[in-house]
Amino acid sequence: MRGIDREVSYVQFEHAAPDDTWVEITNLFVSSFAAPPYNESPGELESIEQWGRGQLASPGGRLVAASHHGHVIGFALSQRLDQDTSWQRRLDGMAPAQDAVITPSRTVIVQELAVDESFRGRGIAKQCVRELLSNRTEHDAVLGVFGQALQVREMYGRWGFLELGASPCQRP
Repeated sequence: MRGIDREVSYVQFEHAAPDDTWVEITNLFVSSFAAPPYNESPGELESIEQWGRGQLASPGGRLVAASHHGHVIGFALSQRLDQDTSWQRRLDGMAPAQDAVITPSRTVIVQELAVDESFRGRGIAKQCVRELLSNRTEHDAVLGVFGQALQVREMYGRWGFLELGASPCQRP
């Protein structure tokens, strides 16, 4: 690790996370996805504090928060695919680019991933995903990427993720 990266800690939450953690995650989520290339509505993004808690509480729910000097600078959130019917419909509606067979109870969804802009490019997102997927009972992982986020799609490819297909929907 380089310099500041040694000062980043990763905390894993299963089923629940403290209120102050959710406040920081909400702020980071809004600042990340209200900006280009996503340009989503900040008001809608703030709802992660409610639906994120529900995903974390569900089977396969896990949250990894990366902190620097006590402040959340990155996070990753997951749940099992069989807990999210909108994701299942989205995957079922795709013409897969790979010969993939997805079993919902054996697949985890990386629902959200964000890193504070000033900490990007240091491996924090990759480590959040590693922590999120470590020691899981599921065998496969899927994630969604906005089509306009070309750099993010390339990054996931470098990490070993394969593109399964495209969906016309933006969010589950």
